[in-house]
Amino acid sequence: MRMQWKIVLSVAGVFSSSLSSAHADAVGFGASSFHNHRGGTHVSFLSLPRSTSRSRSSGLKRQQHQIIALKNYPSWNVPRGGQQSTHPLRTYSTALFDGSILSAAISSPFLQYNIVIFLVNLLGMMFSLIFPGMQYHLDLLGTGSFAVASSYMLLINGVNSSLLRVQLSSWAVILWATKLAAFLFYRALQVKEDARLESTLSTNSGVVFFWLISFFWGVISSLPHSLGISSSLEGNDIGLYSGTIIYTVGLLMESIADYQKWTWKQSNPGKFCRAGLWSVSQHPNFAGNILIWTGIAIMNVPSLSWQLVPVACLSPLILWNFFLGQAQGSITSGVELALEKYGDDPGYSDYIETVPLLFPDLKRLLVK
Repeated sequence: MRMQWKIVLSVAGVFSSSLSSAHADAVGFGASSFHNHRGGTHVSFLSLPRSTSRSRSSGLKRQQHQIIALKNYPSWNVPRGGQQSTHPLRTYSTALFDGSILSAAISSPFLQYNIVIFLVNLLGMMFSLIFPGMQYHLDLLGTGSFAVASSYMLLINGVNSSLLRVQLSSWAVILWATKLAAFLFYRALQVKEDARLESTLSTNSGVVFFWLISFFWGVISSLPHSLGISSSLEGNDIGLYSGTIIYTVGLLMESIADYQKWTWKQSNPGKFCRAGLWSVSQHPNFAGNILIWTGIAIMNVPSLSWQLVPVACLSPLILWNFFLGQAQGSITSGVELALEKYGDDPGYSDYIETVPLLFPDLKRLLVK
């Protein structure tokens, strides 16, 4: 039974450390220890004292272990005469019920960031329910939520906000989200509606589904940043500078691709775009977005514990698979709509057969 408690408390320790050890210390317990406020000593809850781990000892041997435990861990004293016990398990239970753990969780930068993402998407969902069929606000709020959350956390994140890594990561997200939200909002004002979303937004359940996906998209995409701003470690220069370079390449690639396609559509209505970056990639804007979040991940990963590194890396990996699914037509109807629109153009079939879906074929470009 005690072995089971050791496992449970170990898992709790890993979970609480992923929230924010700094904020946990502020409420009286750390990510891996409970604090005896009277004695000023720390007792790890990742391993129980020797006296409890050898519960089968009896008689004099057990008493000797208890004496050793009392000397090494005064807070494990059995309460007598009304003295309050500070046994780690009791302390953990007290913290659970008096709100200390909840307070530490809510004060976590990771959770605060995602709460803002949720609230902005909730606002978008309310607009969609009140004004059925309206699409102007979709990307303005969906993509804009990244900028709002990052700006908010940069203002309230205290000591962490003074770190160069946190500042660069925050401004990287703000710049990308503001740029993309503004462009997509402008495009929505000009185009009026997106045929790909008409059926989804035609029902209340579809609206709720759309904004739930938008929220989870924000949470997953932001993982490298939201976890990074929760860390008080600086990271390292190699990760910071290489991540910034990759981010910059991705931002330029996405921005140029969006501009080239928009200007092409204005000059060549009804024709598919094969200009500039679109001549070497069918979806250069998707490729740029993947590079953006890969760069942000590289900036922040060196500051994370090894347990959180795979979680942060989920962002570019999931984005890659999602965009690849979109490009192949297995997730959305974009490919089907494109075939209906450009299928009669003989150049289009050659285009989709010879041009890579996402990233340009560098070897092929160099040979040319």
